[in-house]
Amino acid sequence: MVSNFLRFLICMATMRASAAATGLRAGVAKVNATLPVGVPLAGRKPFLHCHVDIYTVVLYTAECIPSPRDLPTAATRYNHGRRRVKLWPIPDPLKYTNFMTPSVGHLQPTWAKALVIDNGEIKFCFVTVDAIGADGTLRRMAWERARDMGFTIPLDNVTLHGSHTHSGSGAITPELLWELAPATDILVPDLQEMMAEFIAKAMTQAEKNAQPASMGIHFGELVGVTANRRADISPYVNPGSIDERLGVVRVDTQDGKPLATVWNFAIHGTCWGPDQMMSNGDIMGGANDHIEAVIGGVALFINADAGDIAPAGSACAGKPNYAGAPVIAAHVQKIRSAAQTSSVVSLSAVSMTVPFGPTDMNLTLARVANCSQGGPLDICTICRVIDCDVNVHLDSAWVEQSPTFTALNIGIDNQHTLMVTLPGEPLLQLGWQVRNDSLDLGYNNTLLAGYSNNHMGYFATPNEYEVGGYESLLTMWGENTAEKIRQSCKNVAEQVKP
Repeated sequence: MVSNFLRFLICMATMRASAAATGLRAGVAKVNATLPVGVPLAGRKPFLHCHVDIYTVVLYTAECIPSPRDLPTAATRYNHGRRRVKLWPIPDPLKYTNFMTPSVGHLQPTWAKALVIDNGEIKFCFVTVDAIGADGTLRRMAWERARDMGFTIPLDNVTLHGSHTHSGSGAITPELLWELAPATDILVPDLQEMMAEFIAKAMTQAEKNAQPASMGIHFGELVGVTANRRADISPYVNPGSIDERLGVVRVDTQDGKPLATVWNFAIHGTCWGPDQMMSNGDIMGGANDHIEAVIGGVALFINADAGDIAPAGSACAGKPNYAGAPVIAAHVQKIRSAAQTSSVVSLSAVSMTVPFGPTDMNLTLARVANCSQGGPLDICTICRVIDCDVNVHLDSAWVEQSPTFTALNIGIDNQHTLMVTLPGEPLLQLGWQVRNDSLDLGYNNTLLAGYSNNHMGYFATPNEYEVGGYESLLTMWGENTAEKIRQSCKNVAEQVKP
């Protein structure tokens, strides 16, 4: 019996040594995921065509709320450009749209990209899409299709990251809130299935393309291409309150040729205004094109804590030849070059589903319209004093309520980098809180993966929540939403800590 046990131990040790000797393998794939002309373009821009009687503001129709400067006007007309139908909520059903105006073409392809890394013990797959966000239903659909194609990585080791372009396809998510806002328009199953197929193909191709590889991670700073969009309403930030952290994951072939570049940065995909009706990846897509042209391989973008971070006007200049795109690419190239690669990479991953329950949306004039004083008949001041508000409790048919948080510990040369997913739009302050928590857990650096796996709106910290504004309005589990997100990130990170 002892002899058999010793043989078992020797066998296991041999298997481990064999896996380690194999070293890192990695594969990448890029699939054109452009959906047909006529789809709605997802994302909020300026407001709809709508007439707003100031005394009906208490109905809190989010797309028809006047700005503070216009609130004193008894009736105001807001122009959402050509992105929406003129008479929401009256539908105008077409092939792919019900409320929103159909797209008229493609300015550039929108992509589904996948990177698989395999250290002989764990396989992990990153999937990026040029889309407004990630959707849990779509993630599972794509994984099931990929599994049927021979994909072997479990769903818990697959993360889906939306770039947050506001010029990607809508009508691919089933959550009523986004459908009816209308931020994405009504789900069209055919479009959802097309997108799931594109993603599945990228996943399976990436796994099949796996080859001996090396990997490195490095961080730097990037300023001048973003600004804080809440600086005009929040006392806690100024235009320069941005997340300058730029993380780069370098993946090379065995002979040192670029295979993939993953870059992690906080920026909204809003260079294009409401009259642009052609699908595209916005400035992040432009930067990806530059990275691939200058470095080679496939560039994958993972957004970070961009809830209150907009692209600077100077970065958007010259679009679609974005002035900021080559600037971003040059910084990515510099940071990538500084990353020391190794074929010996440790990986630890965990995913956890966290039930949030029904929303607890507290709607006030300050939150909806940034109005805390003045207004006709001094309504804003009165409401602030008497605390007039509405609480909205939406169930899972309206918005995802059981997000998946994923933590991945990547160890290279005794340096441990945490990648942790956040299921929506974290504001800057929350991003730094999560980073600081990871340092306390022993990680050297953190890749914040916002807009990943699910989309549950914005995550404003308590002080920003009380300030009000659009991001506060869509912080849907009340003032403690950000703390719930933060604690969930900490919980998964703790399970794979160094």
